[in-house]
This record gives sequence, structure tokens and C-alpha cells, in this order.
Amino acid sequence: MPPFRACLPGILGALLFACAPAPDPAPKPAAPPAPVAPVDGVYRGTSTRYLAQSRTCPHPGLVTLYVQDGQFFYRWDYATWVNANVESDGTVHGQAEAVTLQGRRDGKRMEGDITNGLCGLHFTVTWHEM
Repeated sequence: MPPFRACLPGILGALLFACAPAPDPAPKPAAPPAPVAPVDGVYRGTSTRYLAQSRTCPHPGLVTLYVQDGQFFYRWDYATWVNANVESDGTVHGQAEAVTLQGRRDGKRMEGDITNGLCGLHFTVTWHEM
């Protein structure tokens, strides 16, 4: 047998081994979840009126909310402050007397509606560091 034929299986084997796909490396750990925007802080934005069936309805305008430990107060009128909570799932809710507040927080943005049935404001605010 010619000498190159004797080496052929060894060469082919080496070539096949060299061209074979490398074994999968150890699985990579899952990427950590994206950081969640903190709930606590100062939220600034505006409100607009969507319901006004009384002359005594609150005026829309600038809104500043100070959220601490997931809680804040929304000033409805000169005498009424609505105590509200921001839940871990993003829902926002509160109540004071006949006034209810419902909304949603998504990242650094929070919006919702506050109403007493005769008057209603929609607010949109954005988180800022304290």
C-alpha cells in the first residue's frame, strides 16, 4: 500500500475532528431583570378636566405628587386631600369622602382619574429624583 494511503485515515480523521463544531460551552446565566424605576420620589405633570357638572369643580393645572413608601396625597380642593397608594403591580388607587382616584404607574410615568361623580380630572405625571 502506498505511504499516503496509510496516512489517509489519520489525516481525514484529524480534518474531520478539526472541522467538527465545538461542544456547547456551559449555558450562560440569564441576564438580570431590567432595573425597575423606583416608586418613591417627586412626580410632576398636569391635570385636565374631563367632567364638570358643578360650578365648584376643582380647576385643572400643574400637579406635584410626593410619593413616599408607595403612598401620596392628591389635593382635590382646598379642604380635601385624597390618600392614594401605588401598588407593586402598578395600580394606583385612593379615596377620601366621595372622591375616588384610580390610575396606573408604568415605569416613570403615572396617570389616572380623580372624580366625585360631578367633577373629574385626569392627571399625567412623570417621576423625578427627590
